[in-house]
Amino acid sequence: MVFSVLARGFRLALVVSLFAAPVRAQEHRAVVVGTIGGASLGHADSEQGNAPIFGGAVGFQLTTRLVVEGDVHTARVSHVFGRDHHDFTETTLTGSVLYRSTPDGSAHFIAGGGAGLQWAHIDLDEPPFRFNGTETIRLLHGRIGGEWDISSRVAIRTEGVMWFGHGLDWVLGARASVGYRF
Repeated sequence: MVFSVLARGFRLALVVSLFAAPVRAQEHRAVVVGTIGGASLGHADSEQGNAPIFGGAVGFQLTTRLVVEGDVHTARVSHVFGRDHHDFTETTLTGSVLYRSTPDGSAHFIAGGGAGLQWAHIDLDEPPFRFNGTETIRLLHGRIGGEWDISSRVAIRTEGVMWFGHGLDWVLGARASVGYRF
């Protein structure tokens, strides 16, 4: 009986917290985001290939218009430069400062950038060349897009993204995200 009452109370509290007030009336300071997209990966003037990217982010509002966000994504390209046994996998961890327009609106322009680290893993087995290793690359990055509030807690974001590092390593793509504010 006590468990049933507690469960009902928890469900009621959950529903009230999710739908209590419009976004302007609430102070949601943090967001968790899941991302999916596609990117072109390359080095200098050579494209290694196109790959799906998957990742996630955690962000915190500094002010009503500024958000600091950390995100991680990964991508994999097989048959780099058309070679059967040449694969490239990258995982990138990025810190960003984002400008978010119209804090009282439901549609927002977002733009920003930051710095990151990429772990680039190369697996090459084309005799006489054999290499299986990972290098760490420092990157700068930029992003621009839009965010739409579906409710006071849920938002959808689309953005163009780019990362570039020393040795002219680059990632250029687009991604869509779903975020949850708490």
